[in-house]
Amino acid sequence: MHFSDLLPEKILQLISIQGYRPTGVLYPLNSYENRVYEIGVEGGEPVIGKFYRPERWSPEAIAEEHAFLKKLGELEIPVVEPLELSNPSPYGPALALGEPFYYSLYPKFRGREHAENTAEDLRWLGRTLGRLHNVGEHFTAPHRLTLNPESYGYQSFDFILQLNFLPADIRPALEQILTQCLQAIEPYFQHQPANILLHGDCHPGNVLWNDQGPHLLDFDDMLHAPAVQDVWMLFYGSPEEQVEQRKAFFEGYEVFRPFDHHSLRLAEPLRTLRMIRHTAWIGARHEEPIFERAFPYYRERRYWEEFLLSLKEQISLLQEAPSWEGY
Repeated sequence: MHFSDLLPEKILQLISIQGYRPTGVLYPLNSYENRVYEIGVEGGEPVIGKFYRPERWSPEAIAEEHAFLKKLGELEIPVVEPLELSNPSPYGPALALGEPFYYSLYPKFRGREHAENTAEDLRWLGRTLGRLHNVGEHFTAPHRLTLNPESYGYQSFDFILQLNFLPADIRPALEQILTQCLQAIEPYFQHQPANILLHGDCHPGNVLWNDQGPHLLDFDDMLHAPAVQDVWMLFYGSPEEQVEQRKAFFEGYEVFRPFDHHSLRLAEPLRTLRMIRHTAWIGARHEEPIFERAFPYYRERRYWEEFLLSLKEQISLLQEAPSWEGY
């Protein structure tokens, strides 16, 4: 089943089933994995409709995401919660089935990304994630993934090598370099910190700010992982600038929970796993027009040459055993 079957009249019909009176105004919002729309409704603010990619997550896994968001909201941790529905599915009050798509509705949140964060911004964000991780440490979500070399690495490795358009002369080198990457990553995970339930894709684009501070959105990749998974993508700039950013962030984070600073050694392994999984993710969906437009060179030789070069650079970084003195 493809998203091409999710026509505007279908969307408006499903919104009507939930008790809203749509005006007919429908704006698509940026999303590759799912389909997300701002939907005008009579007598109030627009709602955001999120239509989940069929067969990516089970309804139980989506319901766990919603339950986690509800718990965070109850504790006044700033996230964007789904709305309870008039006609939900059996899996939870915020999830509906509009055959063959599961979908949920959200309030329109007005916020903005920060191009750069001040030290006080980073302390504020640290406090927010510290509180979130306190909840995730004790929250049960058996249908969500655990991030490790197998789930993010070897499964993606197997998929990539099955792609029938890989240049024949690049395939052996790609297999060799991917093997070296994963072998270099595995030792980092042998004595890793405990896994907790967390956001999973916590980069600046998934943090919106308003006068009430940072708000986390898009928990679609929520999973079990060491706390550092929600931390390593937040910092940018030179090594010296990142040291200062981390210091401010952890001043806030450690108001609410300790952080294992030694776990920052996992940043490059996690980055490498993300790169490998991202390449497999594109391949699984590249026949869709939106992916063909976004990644037009994916089937061309130069994409795979650049991917190989990036992996070789990661192997060097993985073998350097970086020091995190001063965080």
